[in-house]
Amino acid sequence: MVSIMTMLLIGLTTATTMAGASRPFVDEVPASSLDKLMLEVCSAQYLICSNFQIGSIKSDDVAKYLWYTINDLQEDFFVESSLVEGRMITLKNNLHDPAPTRDFLSSVAANALPALRTYNTLSIMKQFGVAQDSSMATSVATAAYLCGGAALPGEARSCATSAEALAAFVAAELGNNVNVHATKGAPTSTSTSVVRALVTIVKVVKGSVEEGKKVVICHHLAFPSSLYYCHRVIGTKVVQTTLKTKEGSLIKGMAICHLNTKLWLSRHPAFKALNIARGDEACHFLVENDIIFTRAMGQNTLA
Repeated sequence: MVSIMTMLLIGLTTATTMAGASRPFVDEVPASSLDKLMLEVCSAQYLICSNFQIGSIKSDDVAKYLWYTINDLQEDFFVESSLVEGRMITLKNNLHDPAPTRDFLSSVAANALPALRTYNTLSIMKQFGVAQDSSMATSVATAAYLCGGAALPGEARSCATSAEALAAFVAAELGNNVNVHATKGAPTSTSTSVVRALVTIVKVVKGSVEEGKKVVICHHLAFPSSLYYCHRVIGTKVVQTTLKTKEGSLIKGMAICHLNTKLWLSRHPAFKALNIARGDEACHFLVENDIIFTRAMGQNTLA
């Protein structure tokens, strides 16, 4: 039997398709993959996504290392003071998400899935029909490791494989009336190569410290079905930028500024990338399929 550690270090090249039913969508509504997922989440009985509209969100080997939390996977770090209109910054693949979007499982199918823990990795692979010598096996093992690990002190965390589970977590942490934000306009790419390119900051809009006291961030993970690693974070600012690529296209780049990083591991990549001390403020952009939820607090400054 292949060990979990071995599977985490395989990183081969073939992928397997999902085997499992998901709740159907309304065929008449033209929407991107992320729009469809958000339609499901915002239509669930728990949430009122007050600023969400259909159409508002357009559509290596990740297992070379072990990570303790989702924070260690983030990239495109910056400090808030560096966001100056007219300045150029470097982004990885213009915030394109390399993980393909897939449908959520139905709540019934999601409840039948083994718990996302490393000791269940082989059972999860079997349920989806994932071959042990595939890149999807690496993705499943990585997701199980991340979802089974401990959250940072003071954080709440949930890995959602259904729209209902994601909506329930957000509602439990923020209440039923929320605003939802996501990066949009990232270019579609089928290339697996990493490209770091300069973009120009056209506009910056910063959320309030009050709004950022409690935020839920849902990170999209590679998995046979739609899977989001959601965690409630505190002491943040939500930042919305308009970025212009060298080709002239515009990207709405959503980002989070963590105002205090004293609980992060000393080896966190942000400290080296920004040459800052543990505890200092650190910000990072979110790729196109990640989602930010904030409490609806009167006028939405980021709308």
